[in-house]
Amino acid sequence: MQETPDTTVEPLFCGQLELSEPTCMMHHMRPIKCVAFEGTLTGRRFYGCPVQQSEGVNCGVTEWVDKPWHPILQNCLSRLWDMYHEQNCGRVVDKQKYEKHFAKLKTENDKLCIEYTKLVQDVSKMFDWQDGRVGHMDNQKAVEEEEFEKKKKEVEERARLEVQMEKLKLAKEQRCILQSQADIIKNTRKAKKEVEQERDLLKIEKAKLEHVVNELLSDGHASKEKLEKIKAILDS
Repeated sequence: MQETPDTTVEPLFCGQLELSEPTCMMHHMRPIKCVAFEGTLTGRRFYGCPVQQSEGVNCGVTEWVDKPWHPILQNCLSRLWDMYHEQNCGRVVDKQKYEKHFAKLKTENDKLCIEYTKLVQDVSKMFDWQDGRVGHMDNQKAVEEEEFEKKKKEVEERARLEVQMEKLKLAKEQRCILQSQADIIKNTRKAKKEVEQERDLLKIEKAKLEHVVNELLSDGHASKEKLEKIKAILDS
C-alpha cells in the first residue's frame, strides 16, 4: 500500500467507482478515482481510499490505473517541480521581504502618526496660546483705549477750564479798562470844570483889573503910556 499523493481534478477520470471495483483494505469501502499531482507521479490515475485524513487513517493508494511514466518524462516532471519549488521559494522569500518591508513601513508609519498627532497637539496648543494672547492683547487694548479716553476727557476738561479762566481774565481786564475809561472821563470832566471855574475867576479878576485901569486912566494917575500897555496885555 502506498501513501496517497497530492491529487488534482481530471474531468475524464472522476467520481465514485462501481460496486464491482476493488475496495480499500482497511475500511473495505469503495475507492475514489484520483489523479496524482506530485513529483514524477504527476498525471497518473489511481484508486484511492475515500477516508479523509482528518476523519481517521487513510489507506492510501488502492490500485494504480496508469503504469509508471518513462524515465525521461519523470526527469522532466522532476525538473518542472524543482523549478516550481524554486520559484515558489523565491515567492516565499519575496513575500517574507515584502512582509518585513511592510512591517518596517508600518513601524515608520506608526512613528509618523505619533509625530503627526504630537504636531497636531502642539499646533492646537499654539493656537490656544495665540487665542489667549490675542484675548490678552484685546483686553490690554481695551484698557489702553479706556485710559486714552480718560486722559482725553481730562485734557478737554483742563482746556475748557483754561479757556473759561482766560475768558474771565479778559472780562476782568475789560471791566478794568472800562472802569479806567470811566475814571478818565470823570477826571477829565472834573478837570474841565475846574479849568472853567478858574477861567471864570480869571475873567472876573480881568474885569476888576480893567475897571481899575480905566479908573486910573480917567483919574490921570501914573503914566498913560504904561497903562496903555497893561490894557493891551489884558485885551490879549
